[in-house]
Amino acid sequence: MPQLFLIDGSSQMYRAYHAIRGLTAPDGRSTNAVYGFSTMLRKLLADHQPAYIAASFDLAGPTFRDDLAADYKANRAPMPPDLAEQIPLVHEACEALGVPILTRAGFEADDVIGTLAQQARAAGFEVALVTGDKDFFQLVGDGVRVYNPRDEGTWYDEAGVETKFGVRPDQVVDVLALMGDSVDNIKGVPGVGEKGAKDMIREFGTLDALIAGAADIPKKKYQAVVEHQAAARASRELARIRTDVPVTFDPEAFRYRGPSRDRCYALFSSLGFRTLVTEFAPTAATSNREFVVAQSLEDVDALVAAMRASGRAGVAAIGSGASAVAAEIVGWAFAAGPERAVYVPVAHTGLADTPNLRAADVFARLGPVLADPAVAKIGHDLKFATIAASAEGVVLDGIDLDTMVASYLLDATRSSHALEPLALERAGYKAASDEEVRGRGAKALAMGAVPPTTLAAFAGERAALPLELAPGLAEDLAREGLDAVYRDLERPLIPILADLERAGVKVDTGALAALSASMQTELDSLAAEIFRQADVEFNINSPKQLGEVLFTKLNLQSTKKTGKTRAVSTAQDVLEELALVHDIPGLVLRWRSIQKLKGTYVDALPQLVDPRTGRVHTTFNQAVAATGRLSSSDPNLQNIPIRTPLGREIRAAFVAEPGHVLISADYSQIELRVLAHLSGDAALVEAFTQGVDIHDRTAERVFGAESGLDRHELRRRAKIINYALLYGKTAFTLAKDIGVPQGAAQEFIDAYFSGFPSVRAFIDRTLEEARATGVVRTITGRRRLVPELNSRNGMIRAATERETVNMPIQGTAADILKKAMIDVHAALETHNASRPVPARMILTVHDELLFEVPEADADVVSAIVRARMEAAWTLNVPLTVDVGVGANWKAAKP
Repeated sequence: MPQLFLIDGSSQMYRAYHAIRGLTAPDGRSTNAVYGFSTMLRKLLADHQPAYIAASFDLAGPTFRDDLAADYKANRAPMPPDLAEQIPLVHEACEALGVPILTRAGFEADDVIGTLAQQARAAGFEVALVTGDKDFFQLVGDGVRVYNPRDEGTWYDEAGVETKFGVRPDQVVDVLALMGDSVDNIKGVPGVGEKGAKDMIREFGTLDALIAGAADIPKKKYQAVVEHQAAARASRELARIRTDVPVTFDPEAFRYRGPSRDRCYALFSSLGFRTLVTEFAPTAATSNREFVVAQSLEDVDALVAAMRASGRAGVAAIGSGASAVAAEIVGWAFAAGPERAVYVPVAHTGLADTPNLRAADVFARLGPVLADPAVAKIGHDLKFATIAASAEGVVLDGIDLDTMVASYLLDATRSSHALEPLALERAGYKAASDEEVRGRGAKALAMGAVPPTTLAAFAGERAALPLELAPGLAEDLAREGLDAVYRDLERPLIPILADLERAGVKVDTGALAALSASMQTELDSLAAEIFRQADVEFNINSPKQLGEVLFTKLNLQSTKKTGKTRAVSTAQDVLEELALVHDIPGLVLRWRSIQKLKGTYVDALPQLVDPRTGRVHTTFNQAVAATGRLSSSDPNLQNIPIRTPLGREIRAAFVAEPGHVLISADYSQIELRVLAHLSGDAALVEAFTQGVDIHDRTAERVFGAESGLDRHELRRRAKIINYALLYGKTAFTLAKDIGVPQGAAQEFIDAYFSGFPSVRAFIDRTLEEARATGVVRTITGRRRLVPELNSRNGMIRAATERETVNMPIQGTAADILKKAMIDVHAALETHNASRPVPARMILTVHDELLFEVPEADADVVSAIVRARMEAAWTLNVPLTVDVGVGANWKAAKP
């Protein structure tokens, strides 16, 4: 038997409005009712897949009930304005989702639904009344049920109504007549509440029988029914849902044909409903885009001709893994325009539909156009494509716009610069994800095991979509003053980072094995001492067991709790405080530090050596750090401690190839020099210009000549203060760092700003400008969005203030290093042109560059590197570079 769903739209809209608060569209319109209604409807459609469906809403204006009672609904408060403005949007959402709306002037939605339910039942349909309104219980009967989506999806048949409401469906309207409804101003019988009304109707069966039999019962409540029988009958007519509205049930009009994807996407996009936008955005299957698989080398020839004719090429390498050096490239996607892309399979396995084309034959044809700078190359993560192309002996030249990097420049703080969210946001297109193509988790296929015809759309999107996104991104870069940052820094850096990743760095696995053994010995010794002092053995890695030892057995005191379990925290800052009163927390900190370095680097690095090259190839992330700094991953070489003995020993395992040396070139105090330039502080500028030790100068300004501290301690404290203020540390944090009371730390901060007054002015000026504009910039124009600078939440605002002050300093230092990389790379190309064995840049870590150079060229390359790095940018203080040479990274570190 076919089933018809009839939705009480007004009731569901009101419920959504009250269930969700504070939701607004990008233009500021309230959207809570629309969103709640839409999600309810989507779930209803998904869960029940109705063949027939319709909704009804109340219309503005009087109904027949106003003729029955002039004061009907007189007590009801006016509709909230922010709900009234959403009614057209709720209607639009309903119809866009494929649910027709039927209303009738002079009647309420309840009456329209009641009439349609009766007609549909007569036509042989089962009827589901979708509502949370108890009044609809009166319509329940053979083939008609109530479904409440917000009551855990509960269905009410006749027995369910009696269980829920206490009377049979045919008795509901009589109960309503007695109890009345204060909201709708249905008066009912004075003194009779819901319980009493149900009791009386259960006893007498109907309102008429109650009135007839009540006259002989002396109880007060029965006499009230007799005295107010006219009101009760009038109330019954107001509460009764009509089933004779002049509407007609037409099954074909109510047949569910699915949503209009275009209408849904347009509406939900305008309202900012991201989840629903994703669901209804055009996809490869619903758009006119063409994604095909190259069947022959003639197809490749045609592709080359199209790209040359277009003058631009969308390029994407498709492979497994995030590291381009280690990835197995299974195919390539190319596009001459945004509407069509060709996927060229070269290394799929277990093929049943399309054979691979031989990579050598493919690149014999594609190589010249990929290397042609006159054909602009556009893509998403062109560094990956550059490395993959080089493995085929092809230079990817003519790099134009990398849409990932452009997105990063426009908003470095956004959670993702992946192609999928970018395409959805800017092109209104839902690109397929890796999981959708390969599957998820342990059952995920290798990329090469996915048939090319299945992979064609996924791959083609990665070539074609960047061509569509590029013009808008380029316009935004120009409008926001970021085109020069992209053109002069980020774009030239793409092939340089590709070279660094391909070069990798050699590690001495034997040295790491020896270091691992010595570290394990120390870990065992520390564990034994911890167990001895605790008088119990336990899992040091277990916060729960460690907490029991510290806070239960030893009765140490801490007030900091973990976020989820609310157990007493054993985080580093807690253990640092506890270490002042007991030895075990300090020993645990030492144990944790060694264990982390051992696991993260000493034991992990040998496993990451590429057997083809004998070297470790990190991945440099160009679009991650909000300040513009580069980061690295797999492995992360940025976090190896520089100044600890263990950190230095790990660096000693990074070695040069035989006949070569490593050169380390490190900017000296670059961030403090940037601060001197940006603030223009006379004392800072003078110190750097005259070569005075900046930490000595700070010690002099902060502590004075009669501090009583030796020079080493003075300089240590001054150094902490210099860098603490760069990162916006408070007196509380500074006090912990230098081991003084908080009041003394605040005095040091005050003395610092008194000694360097232009620094305070720079900070105030930076914050004032950022609050007004919502952005903060580096010296090159790179920006960071700081909308939370005006947050009402004090913690969020304070954190954003620290980020805002730090950005021009750390970001400018990062920009200078990138410019230096570009300049040094160009200089080395010139140098290598006349040398049989090249010198090469192999690593960048924060403010340092590392080079691998033939021993005979060490002096000349050192001079080239120093000269280019120190001339990379002109500040009003000199940039200086510390250069060291050695057989390994530790020995080369100056």
